[in-house]
Amino acid sequence: MSRGTALRTVDVLETRTAFTRGASDRSERLHTCADRPIRAVRTLREWHDLLLFVTAHPCDAATHAFAITELQRMRARAAGVAPHGLINSGLSGAAVEANYSLPLVRWLLQQWPHAVSLASVDADAETVRDVLRTLLLPVEIEAADLLDGSGDDMLATVFGEARTTQLAQLVARLDQLAASDVVRDGLFARLGVYVRIADSADCALTTARALTGPPFCHAGALRRTVDVAAIVDEPIGAPVSLSPSARRALIDTARTVLAAMQRETDPVTHASDVTLHDMGRGLRIALFSLDLAHRLPFDSYVGFMAFRNGVPLAYGGAWIFPRRSKIGINVLPSQRGGESAWFFAQLLRLYHHQFGVSRFEAENYQLGHDNPEGLKSGAYWFYYRAGFRPTTAPLQRVAAREAERLARTRSYAVPLPRLRKLVAEGLELRLGAAAPDTAFSEPIDTAELTRLVQQHVVRAYDGDRARAQSSALGRVQQALGVNVHDLSASERYAYALWALPLDLIPDLRTWPAADRRRLDTIVRAKGAPNERRHQELLTRLPRVLEAWRAAI
Repeated sequence: MSRGTALRTVDVLETRTAFTRGASDRSERLHTCADRPIRAVRTLREWHDLLLFVTAHPCDAATHAFAITELQRMRARAAGVAPHGLINSGLSGAAVEANYSLPLVRWLLQQWPHAVSLASVDADAETVRDVLRTLLLPVEIEAADLLDGSGDDMLATVFGEARTTQLAQLVARLDQLAASDVVRDGLFARLGVYVRIADSADCALTTARALTGPPFCHAGALRRTVDVAAIVDEPIGAPVSLSPSARRALIDTARTVLAAMQRETDPVTHASDVTLHDMGRGLRIALFSLDLAHRLPFDSYVGFMAFRNGVPLAYGGAWIFPRRSKIGINVLPSQRGGESAWFFAQLLRLYHHQFGVSRFEAENYQLGHDNPEGLKSGAYWFYYRAGFRPTTAPLQRVAAREAERLARTRSYAVPLPRLRKLVAEGLELRLGAAAPDTAFSEPIDTAELTRLVQQHVVRAYDGDRARAQSSALGRVQQALGVNVHDLSASERYAYALWALPLDLIPDLRTWPAADRRRLDTIVRAKGAPNERRHQELLTRLPRVLEAWRAAI
């Protein structure tokens, strides 16, 4: 075909299929596509995704280098395409518009101060007026009642016409407010601020990369089926050694990836620690730990971002509570059709060995319950093929029959009513023999435990939360023989977080001294930079979970 003939979307998709199936002429197809001009928005976006896929899954070193070179040309390629069609595409040279939390917006302003501006506010005029009233100087308060027009008009009146100035001043005034971070974040969220990251910033999937080694190349077809149990059993090595600056760069990369996708996850936005793990075959997985201020009292919420040859592959997280974990993953659109099953097995392997998880759970929303996108994506069968199963016998039988039909007939589609019935219940994967100890074989619903703490505050302390916190902390200190004033700031925070949950245990003071010493160590470990040791120690003292279960 002539070099002057415009590249079509179908040509790109056929080349992508050639790479996913390991076709012998896949590299030649890629070069042919690169020689042709691109005029359509969809074609350019698919070409961009193909280059990212090839960089992550190259057939040889030359093809890997070629894909990188082509990605470096993306800004020039995009110049000939309508720019409004590339907004939120993740391409280098394309703008991003999205709604983010205040902490992430603060980070964006630090990264690209001249390229990040306020795009719009979604809140109604009265809400905007109420929020602005809290941010004005005392001398301006009466003027708040005179503000009129839309929310955007009010912000222009208060902070000036320049959109970049509006956003920077809004964040600055919130930071100057004599209030907690929770209040500041809540006020910002009420406004429904949409941020624009200009095309001059480098907030793009095109260039976002993690530290990696030599590229791993796939000489043949990609792996489609794996033995999950066998992979999970394989030991893992030590994390990749990272300097403080490398850890910070990795966190920044993950934030950039999610921001470019108009996404956000708490462990990445509020990361206090990150470790990078080399899982082989070019796959590296970064694990992100929440900072103390955002740490959950019971579950250890550990986020992840996976990279293949340095290219972002997937993100998600695990909510770990001794030996079990809810888990959720999102494979980036550009990387779908790759070795997702093998990657998922490696992710389970990592959480299994790092945190002792032997029971993984996929919640029904992740599978498609009240989630049309999840239902359409086939997430249920992705987890099922990895060994996850329904928890009730009737649904186990239905799922087994449908899985057999899908395997037997390629064109078969599970009837929608039946699929909705299946996804209404979550799935679980149990590794090895079930733990004989009921403290772990019968999981506690942490949401129920949180509700129990709330009821305890009302019943025992008449809803006086300051008195409840102070009294519970005093009682726990007495029971464990600890003076929190002798502890580090992070350990004091951990004790404050666990005081009320431990206050639910009526006989705590009569526990054996050895158990109380272990509990003290468990609580202190909750305040460590990451929660790996906290989870490990908690499995060694099952009576804590047994006491909470008895309280429920």
